[in-house]
Amino acid sequence: MLFLRGHLQFCRLVRLQPASPSTFADRRYASALASLIDCSKVYARKDKYGGVGAFAREDIKRGAVVEQGIVRRLPVDGNTCPYVFTWSDDRSAWASGSGCSVFYNASIDGSENTTMERSFDTDSFTIYAMRDIRRGEELTHLYKSIDWRECFKDLKKLRDCRATASTSSTQAALANEANAELIDCSKVYAKKDAYGGVGAYAAVPIKKGELVERGIVRRLPVDGNVCPFVFTWSEDRSVWASGSGCSVFYNASIDGSQNTEMQRFFDDDCFEIYATRDIEQHEELTHLYKSIEWRGWFLH
Repeated sequence: MLFLRGHLQFCRLVRLQPASPSTFADRRYASALASLIDCSKVYARKDKYGGVGAFAREDIKRGAVVEQGIVRRLPVDGNTCPYVFTWSDDRSAWASGSGCSVFYNASIDGSENTTMERSFDTDSFTIYAMRDIRRGEELTHLYKSIDWRECFKDLKKLRDCRATASTSSTQAALANEANAELIDCSKVYAKKDAYGGVGAYAAVPIKKGELVERGIVRRLPVDGNVCPFVFTWSEDRSVWASGSGCSVFYNASIDGSQNTEMQRFFDDDCFEIYATRDIEQHEELTHLYKSIEWRGWFLH
């Protein structure tokens, strides 16, 4: 893994060609492989407020699945950190989701268009459309924990004042779709591995030097020395983050056979994963955990 700064040309300012129907079919290839993660109907981009939002890649009918995925449970307090899901009935467990799931913004005026069903037993979720959703429309949902989580205190005040949360228009979203996509894991799928965990696998053949996946992260107030499911996100090893897409499900190689390498852009909170050799379809994607030499969890 390379710990790099900057490089806006490739990460923040990446420009995509308008997607053709065949491209959309390719993006859904992972679904045909029974992937545990499918965010092919969703894309993430910068919103008008300087943050990130999730948007519909295509028209989605009421009741249809918008996205499905899995989570990593993290030792973080969701009462003070807004970037995790409540993951237990007693509100004591918290988790970060795969794909684009943690980038759906809140609706505070009753106009939310998605709802999430959570399976605590299997650490998985499915997001459904509550009404017909147009391509390019922002995907929002109701933050039910807005009433009791401290980190949503200001959001609750806005809701209680009956403020209207405005979003970018569908037309504007479509205009920006081709040149501002922040998450792409279309070449990757996730499935249970032989050890009872989850691994990431190549949905298509990937050439050496080719981009495997790119995405963005959420910085979290968690100690990566005691939690293995976060990335080191600073040169001084004091900051930690959880990644989008399938990124947190790449397993480690400890025998030098890793086939991917991650480039991290701390200033922009984004990453790119490249193939270090030719990768066959369905081959497991692995990388070298460089922090294995010093992170407390990996020294056990």
